Amino acid sequence: MKIYKLASMAAVVALTLLTTISALEVDEDEIRSIGNEVVTFENYMGPHAYIETVDAIRSIGTGLGRQVAANLNSAATYGKGAKYSVIHAIDPSEKSKFDADILFINENAQVDHVRNLRRIIQGYLMGAYGYNSNDAATISTFVTVYNAVYRKNIKVFTERYKNVVVQNLTADKCGLSTKWDEWPGNSQIVIPLFDMNSSLSAVDTSAISDKRVIDSMREKDDRGIDERKNMVDIKEREAEDYSNKAQKSAEDAAQKNKQLEEQKKKSDAANKDANQAQKDASNAKKASEDAKKNADKAQKDADAAKKNSEKAANDAKNDPDNKQKQQAAENAKKKAEEAEKKAQAAKQAADEKQKAADQKQKDADSKKSAAETESKKTADQSKAVADAQKKASDQQSISDKKQAEAQKERTEIAKDQQRLLAAELEDLDNKNSVIGLKLTDEETLLSKMIRIDTTSGVILRESPVNVIRGRSIYPVAIEADGTSALSMDSDALATPVMYLAVCGETLSTNNAAVKLCLIDSKRMEIQKESNEVVAEDSVLTTDGTNFYCVIKDGGKWVVAKYDSQVNLLLKSPVPVISNTPITVTPKGLVVMSAEGPVVLLNLKDLSQVTAGPATLTGIVNENTAKATITPAK
Repeated sequence: MKIYKLASMAAVVALTLLTTISALEVDEDEIRSIGNEVVTFENYMGPHAYIETVDAIRSIGTGLGRQVAANLNSAATYGKGAKYSVIHAIDPSEKSKFDADILFINENAQVDHVRNLRRIIQGYLMGAYGYNSNDAATISTFVTVYNAVYRKNIKVFTERYKNVVVQNLTADKCGLSTKWDEWPGNSQIVIPLFDMNSSLSAVDTSAISDKRVIDSMREKDDRGIDERKNMVDIKEREAEDYSNKAQKSAEDAAQKNKQLEEQKKKSDAANKDANQAQKDASNAKKASEDAKKNADKAQKDADAAKKNSEKAANDAKNDPDNKQKQQAAENAKKKAEEAEKKAQAAKQAADEKQKAADQKQKDADSKKSAAETESKKTADQSKAVADAQKKASDQQSISDKKQAEAQKERTEIAKDQQRLLAAELEDLDNKNSVIGLKLTDEETLLSKMIRIDTTSGVILRESPVNVIRGRSIYPVAIEADGTSALSMDSDALATPVMYLAVCGETLSTNNAAVKLCLIDSKRMEIQKESNEVVAEDSVLTTDGTNFYCVIKDGGKWVVAKYDSQVNLLLKSPVPVISNTPITVTPKGLVVMSAEGPVVLLNLKDLSQVTAGPATLTGIVNENTAKATITPAK
């Protein structure tokens, strides 16, 4: 709740602020540079037939959000056929653009004020991503402005968002209209996502607070200071969070690098063993090949000796008396036998060498496989180090970006605060203005409050509430803390004076109603309204302390008595016509009953006073400048 301070206190604040930012200069041209991009939401400003609680409104979004939270990593649609639905549009395979949640205000929705729409979005962010209430409220404000700034700009959405998002948008509905009556069935509110697993950075705060959004917010009377401060606070916490993450990632990278060095040693040793084993296998293979050659030669010699032996034996057989041939045959046989033994020995040696070579090669292959495994581990560990270093770098870049944005925006906020404070001090000194009424509809005689400069006649401000009935308002004092008139809405504005009026209209297209209202004197917006419905053609009158009008009570109209804070005190047991005059006299209220006759109501309990027509006529004449009232027949 904002409390507007007295001039003396404002002066102290001004002195403090101007001292700290004396070097800053406000560039008014820059503030006003965006022209037609100014976002001003046109809300329904009249009373309502019934009022949902803040929690009930917020729970609409919370319910949707919890459905998304249950399946956070899956693209899906939630709330089909309901007043509000959401498409959780994510695609991990596409890297360079935004995922998003798209909130649809469907044709059967009745939201008619951006404040309540923001509460729905706030609840959604809390339910889906675990945002705390304050951060969710801030982000919801920026989301609505962001979507209003880029309303129907399908080119921007196409450039920035993934295909899974864009395919669910249409050119004539994307974003958010600034007019509440265009919301149902024509709204595709895009919420850019950043880190869905973070309760601080699930939504991309940089995207929703880009220059065009901030420029638009600066066009508000209060320059959007509070909302922008809150966003700066979020970004500073994001910067700190990502700085801490970057530090942890850097420490993780350092630890992984140590592990990499150890792994490299293992890999080098394994490669050395594998190389030596392969060298030994090659030597064994060469020895095996040499042994095989020797065995082949020995076998060849054995075959030749055997052939010589067979020839000598055949010669000896053909000439048995030739001793020389007999001896030659014997010698050849011995040589053949010796050659065969040598061949067998050489073959056995070759087989052993081959087995040894095979085993050496098997050992070499095993050690090569082990070396390859270690090399792969080294490569994986090296990649893990690189990934951790990149993660740390990326996280630090995000931190630096958020911090830079926060610092820049703090500077801009300081400039805007300087000018706002100067304007506020000037406004405190300006006593030359009054509150009045201006007709907004000559046919229905509806009015709005305006503030007029008494010296120039220039209208300084016009109320957004353009449905004041009866062309009458009554100033009422509000208690010092302002709470009595603001119990309906924690976002309401506290001012020392408000105006009481009958306002509103009955529309078939929305949740509209006619009620007794309190309108603040600064923003001239409804800050509290009666629980009861007031007759459209009811008068509003006062006895100086309390106020009287006609309200609906079941199926009949009755006179109601309210205090200055729009609290119902009494209602008459006597039904009246909806447009009855209400004349306040010392002896009671003169009204017209539903059955026709004029009756007198007791001021204490609004019950009917027993009195004849003559007495009643006398009372009326006494207090209404001898006005003539026809007695009942």
